[in-house]
Amino acid sequence: MDRRTVWFAALLVASIAILLPGPRSEAASDLEACLAEPSPPKQIACLSKAAIAAGDPETCLRADHPSVRWPCVALFADRADDPSLCRILPADEDVPASVSHDLCRVHLAVSRRDPALCDGLTTPNLADGCYYQLVETGGDPALCERIANPEVKSVCALDPEQLQ
Repeated sequence: MDRRTVWFAALLVASIAILLPGPRSEAASDLEACLAEPSPPKQIACLSKAAIAAGDPETCLRADHPSVRWPCVALFADRADDPSLCRILPADEDVPASVSHDLCRVHLAVSRRDPALCDGLTTPNLADGCYYQLVETGGDPALCERIANPEVKSVCALDPEQLQ
């Protein structure tokens, strides 16, 4: 599996895990257990549950790495039905805030199947990837026409057998 597929699968697992019933972690020790979780998908799911239980998306910002923070915030924003929550993500020494905001919106676009969330992304090529992921996960193949990069556009909505 390629890296994008692995992260998409991890986010899907975290999205499903957050919807499963279970005890709501409100205690600080539960939050610390989330932060100590070595598996990023499990940490995302745990922190998301804690954030939703607390009603506080900033719980997600406690994670050490942006690759845990932005999906956690995206899951909270999806549950809260508020894509603007992606804007709470801060800049990091490795990842500018705008990239984290855009990654959060891509996750929301795919999980909600809403191409409007792909519009206006500022990170180069991320809008193309957003539309591509929507089509790849069963969205309208006409979204391929919104892709600017000719190489990505040329493989969008093609039958995988045609790529071999």
